[in-house]
Order: sequence, then C-alpha cells, then structure tokens
Amino acid sequence: MEPAAPLPGTQDLLLESARRLRRCEAALCDVFEKGGYGEVIPPAIEGADVFGPEAFRALDRSGRLIALRADFTAQVARIAATRLAGVSPLRLYYRGSVVRRLESGPVYERLQAGCELVGAPGAEADAEILGLAAASLHSLGLKDARISMGSTGYFSALASAAGASPRLAGALNDAVDRKDMPTLRTLCEREVPPGKARDAILMLAEPPRPQTAARELLQRAEALAPTDEAREALQRVSAALAAARDLGAELEVDLGEVRGLGYYSGIVFNLYAAGAPRPVGGGGRYDNLLGRFGDPRPAVGFSLDLDALMPLC
Repeated sequence: MEPAAPLPGTQDLLLESARRLRRCEAALCDVFEKGGYGEVIPPAIEGADVFGPEAFRALDRSGRLIALRADFTAQVARIAATRLAGVSPLRLYYRGSVVRRLESGPVYERLQAGCELVGAPGAEADAEILGLAAASLHSLGLKDARISMGSTGYFSALASAAGASPRLAGALNDAVDRKDMPTLRTLCEREVPPGKARDAILMLAEPPRPQTAARELLQRAEALAPTDEAREALQRVSAALAAARDLGAELEVDLGEVRGLGYYSGIVFNLYAAGAPRPVGGGGRYDNLLGRFGDPRPAVGFSLDLDALMPLC
C-alpha cells in the first residue's frame, strides 16, 4: 500500500464523486423532510456497549472501551430513549458513514442515509416505512426498485419449535439466506425431527412471491406454522402487506428474508435496484432495541447504502 493511499475498505471521494454523493443526499433529505422526519447527527464515537461485535473498538486514555460508529439505528435508539424520551411518535433521519469490522479482514467504511419511526407499533407504521423507502429510491431516479419483505420473528419461531441449538439455527439461517435448498434439506433431514417445523423451514428456501401471489404463500405457511408465535409472525407480514399499497416499487414476500445485526424482531426487508449486484438498503422492525437504553418502545426503520446507490444515480 502506498503511504498516502486510503486504508483498505475506505475511499477518497473526489470532485464529481463528491458532487454525486451530495446530490443523492439532497434528494433523500427532501423526501425525508416532506415525510415529517427530522435530522439527527450522532457522534462518530460512542461507548462500545451501544454497538454489537461488528464495531471497531479501542481504549481511550481513561481506560474506557469506545467504538467507532458501526450502526446508526443503535445510535438513534439511544437518542430516542434518552434525549427524546417520552416524545412519541418520533420520526428521525440521518446520513453519514459507518465503520465495521469483518470477522476475517480489515475494517471497512460505508456511507448511509436512513429513517427511523419510534413509538409507533403495527402494520400502518410498517407500511409508512416501506412507502418512504420506495419514495427514497424513486427520488434517485430508480424506477425498477424492488422491496423484498420477510420476518425474523418467523424464522426464530420455527427454529425454536424445531428445538434447534444456536449452532444449528445459525447453519439453517445461512442456508436459507443463500437459498441453498440442498444444504437446508440435508440439515433438516439430519437434525430436525419430521413434522410441521421441518416442512415450514424447508419452505424458507422457496423463491420470493410478488405481492399478487404472496397471499397463497402466506396461507400455505400459516397452515404449517407449528406454534402460535410462528402464526403471529406470519400475520404481521400479512398485515404489513395489506397496509402497503401504491408504494411506487414492486413489493414481494420472501419468508427466507432475514437481515443481520441481531436486533430485528418483526418484519424485515431488503431493497433492490436494477444494475446493483447487491441490496441497496434494507430495514425492519426492532421493538426490543430501545429497551436496552431503558425506554422499551416499538420502532421500525431502514437505511440506504449510498456507496451502492451513487453509481446508479
């Protein structure tokens, strides 16, 4: 590496790249503000307990463990639970960079913008966030956007009903995420007892269904649901689907859609755009996160990957 070059996983944005980023941010901020969302600018450094294991940590001079910002949602949850406690509903947005550490490899920096709706439970709030995500992509000129929605709660309920150990649940999750049916089937046949839970887990590797065909998929899944918890998770997906009309983006249901970061508790979704090789954003409901900061309010939100979006704008 040349001495003056950016560190691996980081970049310099020069001239036109910088202008493109500011144009994207300006378009998104306009959508967020018109939706009634106000901007918050959290610090780039926090106490390490705010973030998960993906954060890059260090000790300050006093011996306190601190971390570079790895996740805006956790910071917004802290702000909502402390500085804005008792104010509900809260509509907040942000923009900036996050720094994360890979399990094997260097840290990397990503540019993000996103919104969080705090203190609003239910399908209407989920639909508001889905609609705002679709409007955000539309504002950037992305006409062929796609939103793929699932539920972390459903997968968790199936894993619990199957008696899966943390190791097996992780392996099942990975196979579902890759849509790797051979591996998923092998795991189920070897380690999951026959029954509704196994059959329902195998359904998770099926391809997504467009909104017009999603009802049949959800009905089949509900017939296999092994517990009330699993049925309730599916009903929340159905309710969000029914409330989310005229999004301006194609909405599909993928019961194997499971986002990371560990705090999602209900619906989850990824955002896709033509020309992008990976999701350009995503989000979901995280009703338990604010409780970590002493204010157990429901919340739902999304973030956009500006690094992935800038080449498309």
